[in-house]
Amino acid sequence: MYKSIMKRCALLVAALFFSLPMVAQLDFEIDRSVKESRVGIIRNTLLTIDDDAKAIINRPLKNPNLSANGVKLFAMIVTDYQTTKFFQEHVEPLDVHIRSVLSFPDLYPNLPVLGRWAFGVDGWMYTGVTAMYAAGVLTGHEKMQEAGILTVKAVVESYVVSHVLLKTLVARHRPARPLGGVGSDRDSQYPFVQSPLDFFNFHVPYLHSDAYGTGFPSYHATMFFAFASVNSKVFDNSWVPYALAGTALLYDIRGHNHWVSELVAGAVIGEFIGKVVYENYHERRNDSNSLKKKRKYSTQLGMGQNFGVVGPSVVLSW
Repeated sequence: MYKSIMKRCALLVAALFFSLPMVAQLDFEIDRSVKESRVGIIRNTLLTIDDDAKAIINRPLKNPNLSANGVKLFAMIVTDYQTTKFFQEHVEPLDVHIRSVLSFPDLYPNLPVLGRWAFGVDGWMYTGVTAMYAAGVLTGHEKMQEAGILTVKAVVESYVVSHVLLKTLVARHRPARPLGGVGSDRDSQYPFVQSPLDFFNFHVPYLHSDAYGTGFPSYHATMFFAFASVNSKVFDNSWVPYALAGTALLYDIRGHNHWVSELVAGAVIGEFIGKVVYENYHERRNDSNSLKKKRKYSTQLGMGQNFGVVGPSVVLSW
């Protein structure tokens, strides 16, 4: 009976997650017929930082589904004990299968500064994105440059929003492992707790990882889904970016140690940040002076009638 209830709660969370609005269509056409310059890509990225900030800040105020999403989040939080216990017992063990075929050793063991920020899966993602951007610069491949620099921007914004701001304001304790049982490792002891309602354990903003009051939302879920959101839009392919994001998240899922609602919230926030970064960039790109100089003008001569007078006409298009 108890397992049946947990499974139903897990299905409820899955339904809530997939019902959240995560895809939106651009209300303008992207002109790929003309390539943006290397400098133009950087300029457009930097000049839209304030636009990104405004969109992120205004999202809670202008979200048409605010009430519905609030109800969904509340439902996930109040069922967090059941769903997270199910998650710990049935989903987290799947990382064994991933680790049996994949390995992400530290790339910079002899460089303490880089190693502190770019260890494990994180280091491989940062290095891969940097390499993609560098390859794009060398070959003149606009999409690779765009994906690389926009991913970096989305990751930085994910860090600021999820890790620095929301974790500090919400200050929720992470779940103990195992929930409902007694363990001997650090994850079973305070500040890892049995109650999903342990919020507002305030602390100074942490720049690095710390266990105390840093549960909500999951920064790694935010970061990986921001990566997937940007790259799926740039390359018009969802399967590869989201498969990579899911694999990266599951690879060290026990180490992240979150309530299920925190993983879902992080994924939704990351998806939104990626969408904002991509759309604001392309709005700026469409108005880029460097593109306007490259666009070709064409003229068409013909006969036309104006005010009842027939005569030659010229049509200018670009």
